[in-house]
Amino acid sequence: MNNSMQPIGMPSYGINDFVTAMFRNKKKVAFVPLLILGLAALVIWFAPRKYQSEAKLFLQVGRETVQLDPTATTGDTIAVQSSSRDGEIITVIEAIKSRSTIEKVVDKLGADVVLGQGGSGGEKSNALIETIESGLSKVILLVRTIDPVSDRERAVITIERDLYVEAEKDSALITAGYNAETPELAQLVVQTLIDVYRDEHLRLHRTNGSKNFFTQQHDSLKQQLDKSVDNLRQAKNQLRMVSIESRRGTLEARMANIELNLYSNLQQLASTRARVADIRKQLKATPKRMVAAETTVPNTGTDLLREQVFELQVLMLDQQSKYSDDHPSLQVTRDQLAEAKAMLNAESVDRHESINDINPNHTSLALSLSQEESLLAGIVAQNNKINEQRETVIADLRNLNDHELEIDQLKRTANLARSNFFRYAEKLEKARIDEELDKNAISNAIKAQEATLAEKPVSPSKVLIGGLAMMLSFFSVVSLVLVSEKISPLIYREEQLAEALQLPVFGVLPEHKQSMKT
Repeated sequence: MNNSMQPIGMPSYGINDFVTAMFRNKKKVAFVPLLILGLAALVIWFAPRKYQSEAKLFLQVGRETVQLDPTATTGDTIAVQSSSRDGEIITVIEAIKSRSTIEKVVDKLGADVVLGQGGSGGEKSNALIETIESGLSKVILLVRTIDPVSDRERAVITIERDLYVEAEKDSALITAGYNAETPELAQLVVQTLIDVYRDEHLRLHRTNGSKNFFTQQHDSLKQQLDKSVDNLRQAKNQLRMVSIESRRGTLEARMANIELNLYSNLQQLASTRARVADIRKQLKATPKRMVAAETTVPNTGTDLLREQVFELQVLMLDQQSKYSDDHPSLQVTRDQLAEAKAMLNAESVDRHESINDINPNHTSLALSLSQEESLLAGIVAQNNKINEQRETVIADLRNLNDHELEIDQLKRTANLARSNFFRYAEKLEKARIDEELDKNAISNAIKAQEATLAEKPVSPSKVLIGGLAMMLSFFSVVSLVLVSEKISPLIYREEQLAEALQLPVFGVLPEHKQSMKT
C-alpha cells in the first residue's frame, strides 16, 4: 500500500482557505491598501500639473494646392494630379513640427518664457513642487553640466518633447497641441506656433523675385513683339497687301478673270479671222465692176482688114505681072495676103459694146472686210493687253511666292512673340496677385480653432492613478496573503492537522519537501 503525502510548502488553497488566510492577516490586508491609496492621494495632490492647449488648422483647397508657382510653369509641364491630399497634410504636419519653426517660436517668445522662467506663462500654484524644485535645483544644475546646452536649446527641446501635431485620416483639419506647466503658457506657445507656421506657409509657397523676373521678361517680350510686328508691317507695305492669303486670293481671282477673258477673246479672234478670210474669198471672187448695158455697132477693125486685103491683092497682081511665081517678094506678099484673109474671116462684121459700172456687191464686201479687219485689230490688241495683264499677275504671284517664306517667317515670329508676351503677361499678373495675397497674409491655412485655455490639467490623471492604486492594492493584498502563508507553513500545517484530526495539536515537526512513499 502506497501512501503519498503532499509537501508542506505547497498547500492547495480554496476560496474559503484564502478568506481564512485574509482574516488571519487582517492587519496587513488593511494596512497595505490604505498605504497605497494614501500614496496615490499624495501623488494626485502634490504631483506637478500639466495643462494642455490645442489649436486646429483647417487646410482648405486653395491656390497653394491647385496652382504651381508661375516660374514653375514657364515651359512645357506635365500635369500632376492626385485625388488624395494626404501628402499635403503630411507636409504641413512635418513643417509645423520642424526644428526651424520651433526655433522661430522660441526666438519670438524667448527661452525664459518657454522654460517657465519669465513669468509670462502664469504663476505656479503648487508650493510643495516649488520647494522640491528649489531643493533639487543644485542637483539638476550639476547633472546639466555633464552635457551643457544653452537655454534656447533647452527651450527647443522642451517644445519638441511636449508638442504634438496630428490629423485624422482623410481629414484636412490639423490639430496642434502643447503641454505646459500652466494653461497660459500652453496657450501662448500653441498660439505663437500657429502664427509662425502661417507665416512659414506663405514663405514656403512663395518664390522670391518672381514678379521682378516676369516684369523684366514682360518688357523684353513687348519690345520683341513691337519689332516683329513692325517688320511684318513694312514687308506687307512693300508688297501692298494685308495678308498672304488675301493677296493670293485677289491675284487668283484676277488670274481666273483674265483667263476667262482670254478664252473669250481667243474665241472672238478665231471667229473674226474666219469671217475676214471668208469675206476676202468672196471679195476675190466678186468683180469690182459689172456690165450695165450692151449695144451692137459696125466693126471698124474688119473694115480696115478688108482694105488691107484689097491692097495686098492689088500688090500681088502687080508683082505677078512683074515677077515669076517663085520670086521671094511675090511669096511674101502671097503669105501676108493669106494671113490677112484668115484674120478677116475671124472677125465679125458687127461689134458688141457694153457699159461697165461699180459692182455694189464688191463694195459691200469691201466695207464688211474693212469692218471685220478693224474688229480683228481691236480683238488682237485686246488679246495682247490681256496677255500683258496675265504676265503681270503671273509676275505678282511669282513675287508673292518668292516673298511668302519671308512673310511667313515674319508672321511666325510675330505670332510667337505675341504668344510669349501674353503668356508672360498672364504669369506676371499671377505673380502680382500672389504677392498681394502674401502681403495681406491670405492663404489656405485657416485657423479653425484658436489656442484653447484649458484650466483643467491633463496630468496627473486622477482616474488613472486611482484605478492603478486600486489594482495595485488588490494585487498587493493577494500577494501579501500568499507570501505570508508561504513564510509560515508550519502554522498553517498545525491548523490543517487540528481540523483534520479533530484533536488539539501541540506542534508539528517539519517534513522533507519531497514526497514519501510506503
